Amino acid sequence: MAQGQKLMTSGSIPKQMVFFALPILLGNLFQQLYNTVDSLIVGNFLGSQALAAVSSSGNIIFLMIGFFNGVAIGAGVVISRYFGAREIERMQKAIHTTVAFGLIVSFFGNPQLDRVD
Repeated sequence: MAQGQKLMTSGSIPKQMVFFALPILLGNLFQQLYNTVDSLIVGNFLGSQALAAVSSSGNIIFLMIGFFNGVAIGAGVVISRYFGAREIERMQKAIHTTVAFGLIVSFFGNPQLDRVD
């Protein structure tokens, strides 16, 4: 094992789970802080209609971020499984499928978001 790597299969299970979940927890915390600051700034400088728009779209954005994080984590599980089983061809197929999904969603989803008024 290379220096600086730590196995998650040894040691305290709760400690390993906390260290594994910490980046996701921090990401969600910063997303909520961003939404809060955004609401404060918009509410103070742009008025109640702009605040209503920001507040109502915050949950939709959080839902989209959660969905795509879930897709990425799920793809990582599949890719890791194939990597661990040394099934390189299936691993490459899973990687290509994940990248293709991301490109397709980006291509078709972006124009739809631009049209929201």
